[in-house]
Amino acid sequence: MDRYDVSEDGVNPHAGALAAMPEVWRRLLDSHVDDGHGRCVACRNSSTAGVPWPCTLRVIAEDAAGIYNDEQAAIPRELAG
Repeated sequence: MDRYDVSEDGVNPHAGALAAMPEVWRRLLDSHVDDGHGRCVACRNSSTAGVPWPCTLRVIAEDAAGIYNDEQAAIPRELAG
């Protein structure tokens, strides 16, 4: 899946579901980082050099963060607390 796998409303369905779980997508963003050689640190295993960065989970987490931030910006300040 890549950034272009979206539903009819233009939203990646995985990112849409993950947007409501900021603690999860924040951890994904923290752990799925570039190792300095263009590979994802978190997606590495003992038999491979890792997957190219940004990996699928990083892309989904970035999209989820964007959806979350857009939704938070749309909440009137008096309701946001």
